[in-house]
Amino acid sequence: MLKDVCKCEFTNSFKLEADFMADPIWCNVCGWNLDIEEFPISDKLQEELLEWVSEYGRWIDLETDSLKENVLELVENHNKKGLQLFQEVKKQLGEKYPIIFVPSK
Repeated sequence: MLKDVCKCEFTNSFKLEADFMADPIWCNVCGWNLDIEEFPISDKLQEELLEWVSEYGRWIDLETDSLKENVLELVENHNKKGLQLFQEVKKQLGEKYPIIFVPSK
């Protein structure tokens, strides 16, 4: 279990969620963004997760602050990839690290 990694005194509840410029694992209690390197997952999976996160928000035109035409398809594809990665994260973390997946909206 991770200790002293977030605002909580002690947490063992996590979520996998993409956001701009953040590692994809968060405390599910206080919402603190956690360092992916603190988790016992392979380097390959860490790289895949960071690549997935870097694709977050591709459905937003940042210049006009509006959604792109194919927003539903882009979000759906992002969530499918996230769910696949989540299954591997869950497998590698095991029961000691309960984690949920939070899809993008």
